[in-house]
Amino acid sequence: MDVEIHEEKKGKAIIFLLSGRLDSTTSPMVEEKILQAIVNGASDVILDFASLSYISSAGIRVLVHCHKELEKKQGHIFLASVPKPIENVLYITGFLPYFKVFEGQEQALAALSYS
Repeated sequence: MDVEIHEEKKGKAIIFLLSGRLDSTTSPMVEEKILQAIVNGASDVILDFASLSYISSAGIRVLVHCHKELEKKQGHIFLASVPKPIENVLYITGFLPYFKVFEGQEQALAALSYS
């Protein structure tokens, strides 16, 4: 696998630290992990992209699908530590407005405490 996922719970938020590539090969596993957390009751998800080097259209589809699932529960999906090239891909494809992007996990967690 070209992606590693580390899961961490902080308060009522679940943080997924992704490293490597989020592409057609790795996105089903990532999607399954995030959706399982949502099924298990998570309503606030933070995806930390600090170590993510690449995202494809399949990876973006996972983000959008998880966003829609969390919306049904009045939950949030926040992106943290997004590298510029990945932010540019999200911007160019028109998906950046779907997500709140934060400098790091702490800023995302702080934003959740007010929502």
